[in-house]
Parts: sequence; structure tokens; C-alpha cells
Amino acid sequence: MRSDNALTFEGLTGRQKAAILMVALGRTAASQVFKQMNPREVEEVTLEIAELGNIPNQLIEQVLAQFYENTLGKRKVQQAGVDYARTVLNATYGAEEGEAMLGKVIDSIHSRSFRVLKHLDASQLISFLADEHPQTIALVLVHLTSKQAGVVMTGLAEELQGDVALRMARIGNIAPGAIKTIEEQLEQHVSAISLASSATGGPEAVVNVLHQVDRATEEGILESIAEEDPDLAEEIRNMMFVFEDIAKLDDRAVREMLKEVEVKELALALKGASDEIKAKIFENMSKRAREGILEDMEYMGPVRLADVEGAQLTVLNVFRRLEEEGTITLTGGEDALVA
Repeated sequence: MRSDNALTFEGLTGRQKAAILMVALGRTAASQVFKQMNPREVEEVTLEIAELGNIPNQLIEQVLAQFYENTLGKRKVQQAGVDYARTVLNATYGAEEGEAMLGKVIDSIHSRSFRVLKHLDASQLISFLADEHPQTIALVLVHLTSKQAGVVMTGLAEELQGDVALRMARIGNIAPGAIKTIEEQLEQHVSAISLASSATGGPEAVVNVLHQVDRATEEGILESIAEEDPDLAEEIRNMMFVFEDIAKLDDRAVREMLKEVEVKELALALKGASDEIKAKIFENMSKRAREGILEDMEYMGPVRLADVEGAQLTVLNVFRRLEEEGTITLTGGEDALVA
């Protein structure tokens, strides 16, 4: 059995790459591929599998990426794309195995997206992106870690921050060809940017970035988004602080909320809460109040999920109002202080 330390992508033979591909696909999909091979080929690939030992993840990604490029990336323009790849793979291996194969290939290429930029420090990233089009900046930020993206967002001009965040929230799935075109443009400024595939942005990407910026920057970005798309801004605000975040709050913030929420509304909200949330709230109530809530919850019996979620939203809105009034400060869904 070979040592995995001896394996490099450049040194792999075709049979070794085939063996690694089979391992990456998993038993079910690999068995379907074996059915299309003659006995000698099966024997040769199986021997390589047995001799490979542990395979580094990076090596698997490189083999999958090459497979994608060689098998699917060189089709005619009118046939290219993920939809065509899915059709071919599903027809060859069946829906389940085909989707599994396509998913592995795409995931491996996702991990390569804008790899060079991820290793730049904050000042380099800000300098590099400052003069780019807002759409390009948004696309790059959804590829970075939330911490990196937050630092970059803070360093951008204020008038640019809201525009970029809005574009991040509206990014859907980007075709590999479009990503490649953008990267080719960026290569004029930074060398050795690796080939990327599709990127997913959306409101979640903006939320992750906002958790990493200071409060003033966060509010400025949200206000800018609200001017352009109030519904989207509200969606992002709702995602910034969710019901499960109550467990992370300061006890005094919870007690401020308890002064404002009706008992029956709170009981309904807690029907769908985790034990951690219940414990957090109950420990900030008197024994008598706690017993009253528990009785109300038991008396309600089964309730609709929509009603529970509505009650939880009411509680969250109380927290947000208290924050707006300056009574408490919610920080990134992780901490709260009482003013």
C-alpha cells in the first residue's frame, strides 16, 4: 500500500486518477461505472484502489475538477452547463447516482473559488476591490469567509457598502462560464486566480457579513438596502436575530423583554422552543410566574406551528423595539447589553 504522502496530482497515472474518482463517487455510483468497464479494466482500477491507502482531500478535489473539465467542460457551447451535465449523468447512472456524482464534482470546484483572494490580508483585499464594479465586489465577497468579507465591507466607501450588500443578497447561482469571465478580468490585477464555479449569495451572505462589522456600518448598510428594497432589508433584519439567539442574551435583556410580553403570548412562543431557550427565560422569572407559564403551555395542548412562529416573532419584535429605544443593545445575535 502506498503512503498518501507520496501522492501528488502531477505524479498520478490515469489509472490512479480513475481509482480516486471511483472512491470519491462512493460505492453505489462506482459500481454502476464498473458495469460499463471490461473485466481487465475493473481489475486494474480495483488494484489501484487497494494500493492507494488514505487519499488527501485536496487530491480528490483536483481529480474531480479535472474530470469535470475533461468530461463536461469541453462540450459545445449549446450543450454546456450544469443542466446538460445533469441530463447526461442521470441518463447514464440513474437519477440518484447521477445527482450524487454531479454534486461531488460541483462541490469540489466550489471550494476552489477565488482561492488566491482568500489568502490576501484585509488591506490588500480592500485595495484590490475598491475600484471594481459593485457586482464584482459582491461576487467576490460571497466567496470569502464571513470574517474576511466583513473586514472588506467595513473598508469600502459608505456609499458603496449598501449597493454591494444589496447585490450580495440578490445573487443566485452563477453559471461557471460567467464566473470564469469575471476571474479572467481579475487576473489582469492578481495572478494565479484559480478556476471557479457557481457562487451562492442571498440574504444569508449579507447577514454573515453584517455579523462581522461594527454597529454603525451595519445600520448604514441596512438603511441603504431599505431605501432600495424595504422587504429585503426587513428579511435581513429578521435573520440577524432569531428566536434561538435568546439563549445568548444577557439576563437583564431577557427580563426587560418579560416586562413587555403578555403571558399567553410568551407561553405560545415557548411551545416550539428548545429546552435551552425555556431554561433561559424561566431562570429570569419568579417561581410563581414560571409555574403559570407552564400551566398555560400544558392547557393549550397541540397548537399550529404557524401560531407558534407568530408568537415568537412577537417576542423578537419586542427585543428589536427595546433596542431601537436604547434599552438594550443586540450585537450580532451573540450578545446583549442593557443601557
